[in-house]
Amino acid sequence: MPAVDATIPTGDGASWRSLRSDRVLVWAAVAGVGWLAMYSALTSVAQDSHALTLFVGDVLYLVPIAVAVVLSVPAARRSRGRVRRAWRMLVVSNALWLVGEVIWTLYAFLTPDGAPVPSAADAGYLLSYVVALPALLVGLGVQGWLGRTRGLLDAALVAGAGGAIGWQLVIKPIVPGAWDAAAVTTFIYPVFSVSIVSVLLAVLLSGRQRVPRSILVAGVAFGFAAVSDAGYAYLSALNAYTDASWLNVGWEAEAVLLSLGALIATRSAEGGERQPQTAGDTAILPALVAVLALAGLALFDLVEGGALGAATTALIVLLFMGLLLRQAIAARDRTHLAQQLRLAAITDSLTGLYNRRFFDQMLASEADLATRQRRPLSLILLDLDHFKEVNDTYGHSAGDAVLVEAANRLKRSLRADDVVSRYGGEEFIVLLPATDERTAVDLAERLRLELGSTSVTIPSGDQVRLTASLGVATADPSHQIDVDKLVNAADKAVYQAKARGRDRVAGSDLCPLRELYGKPRLPRELVWIADRIDAMLSDREHSAAIARWSMRTAARLGLDPATQYRTAAAARLHDIGKIGISRDLLAKPTELDESEWEQMRRHPQESARLLTEIGDRPDLAPLVAAHHERYDGTGYPEGLAGDDIPIEARIIAVCDAWSAMRTNRPYSPALTECEAREQLERSRGSRFDPNVVDAFLALVDEGDIDEAAPLGEVVEDAEGTGEARRSALMRGQPSPIVTALI
Repeated sequence: MPAVDATIPTGDGASWRSLRSDRVLVWAAVAGVGWLAMYSALTSVAQDSHALTLFVGDVLYLVPIAVAVVLSVPAARRSRGRVRRAWRMLVVSNALWLVGEVIWTLYAFLTPDGAPVPSAADAGYLLSYVVALPALLVGLGVQGWLGRTRGLLDAALVAGAGGAIGWQLVIKPIVPGAWDAAAVTTFIYPVFSVSIVSVLLAVLLSGRQRVPRSILVAGVAFGFAAVSDAGYAYLSALNAYTDASWLNVGWEAEAVLLSLGALIATRSAEGGERQPQTAGDTAILPALVAVLALAGLALFDLVEGGALGAATTALIVLLFMGLLLRQAIAARDRTHLAQQLRLAAITDSLTGLYNRRFFDQMLASEADLATRQRRPLSLILLDLDHFKEVNDTYGHSAGDAVLVEAANRLKRSLRADDVVSRYGGEEFIVLLPATDERTAVDLAERLRLELGSTSVTIPSGDQVRLTASLGVATADPSHQIDVDKLVNAADKAVYQAKARGRDRVAGSDLCPLRELYGKPRLPRELVWIADRIDAMLSDREHSAAIARWSMRTAARLGLDPATQYRTAAAARLHDIGKIGISRDLLAKPTELDESEWEQMRRHPQESARLLTEIGDRPDLAPLVAAHHERYDGTGYPEGLAGDDIPIEARIIAVCDAWSAMRTNRPYSPALTECEAREQLERSRGSRFDPNVVDAFLALVDEGDIDEAAPLGEVVEDAEGTGEARRSALMRGQPSPIVTALI
């Protein structure tokens, strides 16, 4: 026999054709029919034998109920969403039913008259129904208190009408004049089972969502229970029910169908996602059934007695109260649905941001308003870097997680009046009303930093670094705004950002970024630490020289002014994490052992921590943290490779290596310019970015890479202003913050 798949591929629920193709389910159904045939035959034989009656009606009877309990457990584990929640409740319901039946069996064997009514067995039966009814509501997709209340009302209307008819026509003529606990208990059973079936019918008639197959089978099971419960109530009123009753076959059918439903949920791993509403409120049919039933009862009373009976009058009052309440709930439900539909029309289903259609409408409206009021209007277009690699490497579920997290970070960083939308696959766009170019660039930089602040944890548990290329465009408020040109300008700016190395802000015709950002402000305490570390390593400047060279290399590569200044600032403080390493280890003339290397490898991350927690410069932290990454991916601390390493860090790595090679250190004499050049060229494409090496060496050839000056001399400072800078070691004592760090 061919192997059978462990589960059936399914969407909302496995189709009947798919279920019929599963041999396990087919054989289970055949076994269930066989069991019912066998049980029916044994019931027929047991009528004349007390011992056989006990065996068939009380022992054998328990088998399919126990099977239903056992099979419900994997159904609750393997199914998903609302179907899983439903089967978890049905596990409890089936277990309570089994407990009640076991108690009934014990009474049958231990007492001559069997179980009294009511008894502990009845508690198990009734509690089983109490749990089963909300379980069916959950499994059918009746969501929220409004939906569940409405479903319960539909069920109550039908069950109440059916119960009233059954009472008036069948039960009332044969019950004693006074009610007792046994009569009440017996009559409750069919009310519960009919209520459950009514819920199923109400949902099927409404057409509001697809019913999962396992839940549908469970609902049919309670239909068999409703018939048997009604018969039990009738026979109990006549004192004619026995353990060998044919009614037991109906309850056995219920247990068989519950077992089969659990098996369907297990093997098809049903998810039970709710569908949008596609049909009208045809669930009014249960109310119509109740109205017609009570109208019939009223007519019966009038014909028989000439006036409405007290019970019929009370039922009619309750009916109209139920109908009014149901109508109020239905009205609120429709209002809520209309709001959901309006929101769905303007939002992206994955990220919850506005969609492109809504953005285009808002852009046209704001452009018209900006033109009339002569006020600026800006856009930020954002494209996530290397997003395709995330999908290709980890799958589309990981890509979705990245998009959702990116959307959340954007929403956190924007102002109340800004409009952010998902513009394409991995593109987002932000509309900035009454925002000039300078403010837009500042906001774009803030968004860039927020996106890259921490890695994103994807469903597999892996960490994905999130960066983006951002383009800024601002419309001239003195002319009619052309929205197409404005969007195209932002799009071109994104391409500029990508061409310059990604993870940056770019713009077409932006005002000079130096005016926007000014000279980078570096915390004096951290500059003091940088110079203190330089003094531990040699008598010549190190970080200041690397800052100058890095800025010139960035300019040579064609990077924008903001990136040039950011590169210089990060280079100036790239080694501050070494403050926690002893002077003896920093100046050790021999090769380091593994534990010593472990200490040294921590300094990039420690530098990043100090910049974030002490220096209030989190924008520099990822650049400093990555300056020991290698272009081939063999560096530390994260093992980043290629363009995943920020371009600023790739520049600092080359300049840092040049400084180390050209300066006498305790562990290494200085190399000549020719030797150092040869080392850089040999490491192109492995340790260093080839483009950065070429740009740096071109500056060397042109004489733009000066020699590192002795500490304490006046040199051009890292920002290129030409101001005098004297070693921090000669400017007195550091602040208390630095003293505490050291």
